[in-house]
Amino acid sequence: MSGEKRLQLLAQNILRHFFKNNNAAVDIALVDVKKMRALNRAFRGLDRATNVLSFTTPANFPSVPRESKFLGEIYLCPSIVKTRGENIDYLLVHGLLHLLGFDHTKERAKMRMVRLEREILTWLKNRS
Repeated sequence: MSGEKRLQLLAQNILRHFFKNNNAAVDIALVDVKKMRALNRAFRGLDRATNVLSFTTPANFPSVPRESKFLGEIYLCPSIVKTRGENIDYLLVHGLLHLLGFDHTKERAKMRMVRLEREILTWLKNRS
């Protein structure tokens, strides 16, 4: 199974289990450093590659009809994840929570997001 497919299934399982949402979908792309840098520059104004980016779909954005509600896209850069010694599953969870509206700009919101990330990662570990 490809890395993108595994992460796609993981995201669907998380949405079902934690958010009781069987009708949501996300697109996940594994990209190289060059592509990640271009995305980060274009959308965040930062001229450097990063490990994960997530983009919600604007409410009025025209899209192909789907059976499920499209939450957005998550881009992951495996080479940066590996270089930093990070966990790609954690970064998927982090990006997914952003698509669901969670953020870490204020301390209270950050604590809530971190707590949920830990809960999901523990669940994932215990499933294996």
